[in-house]
Amino acid sequence: MKTGLYCLIATACLIGLTNVVAMPRANAAIEIVASTPELADIAKQLGGDWVNVYSIAKPNQDYHMIEPRPSDVSRITRAHMVLKVGMDLDMWMDALINASGNSQVMPGGAGFVDCSVGITKLEVPTESITGASGDIHVQGNPHYFYDPYNADYIAYNITQGLDRVYPAGSDFFNARYKWFTGAIDTYLRGWLAELAPYAGSKIVTYHQSAIYFLKRFHFSQFGTVESRPGIPPSGAHVQNLINDMRASGVRAIVIESVYPTQFPNLIARDTGARLVTVPYSVGSMGTKSYFELIAKWVAKYKEALQ
Repeated sequence: MKTGLYCLIATACLIGLTNVVAMPRANAAIEIVASTPELADIAKQLGGDWVNVYSIAKPNQDYHMIEPRPSDVSRITRAHMVLKVGMDLDMWMDALINASGNSQVMPGGAGFVDCSVGITKLEVPTESITGASGDIHVQGNPHYFYDPYNADYIAYNITQGLDRVYPAGSDFFNARYKWFTGAIDTYLRGWLAELAPYAGSKIVTYHQSAIYFLKRFHFSQFGTVESRPGIPPSGAHVQNLINDMRASGVRAIVIESVYPTQFPNLIARDTGARLVTVPYSVGSMGTKSYFELIAKWVAKYKEALQ
């Protein structure tokens, strides 16, 4: 179900882009390789026709499990910039960067951008991590891009990278950055208002992916279908989750489109909770931009909680 805000996003984006600095022509396109479709889309919105952007991960591919190809090394060899989620989510990018031999896009190079810089990190572990801990990231939960507030930081980091690799475009890039962050701030106010009636709701998710989104919109994560991050659910875990949900009256299960539905369907059936699916990435479930990705999350969470 699309909200009115979601329906207006594509038109609003086109209108907004006509109000920024006229787009100059670069002598040569800036080649950017991003680890994920979210970073790629934000880079396209900031760089316009000045950039060619390629995402290593494709829509609805689990970012923890990407298997890069030799052609990805070639792309990074030719790249002026690389964009990483960081926080150990896309460690597979490190091997590609090292294999490329391209010093400009290695850590410390002008074209290397860690998009997590400046993010307030959640779930940073304070205890030792073992194999039994599951998929725990030592720098904290890396799924910060699902919180639209953090898109401002992502855009800032990318804009700084564009300024470094192509200073002649600085005025243009910074005008686009101003437009992008203004759009995010406007949409965020609307999204917060849309979900405000459901603040305090308890949500069951599949993985720990939604923790930043839940915090931003004042929800709490009641539990996960996984027994531990990255560890498939056991029968005992699923039954305990069902019992706990019944006892606490939890009525919503929200999973990303990359995860299997067998156990979520079982839990929904046995608890009476409403199960909805949100897009895992830009390009999933018909989304074409970062704005549409977050708008779809807002619409689907609202659907789950009604």
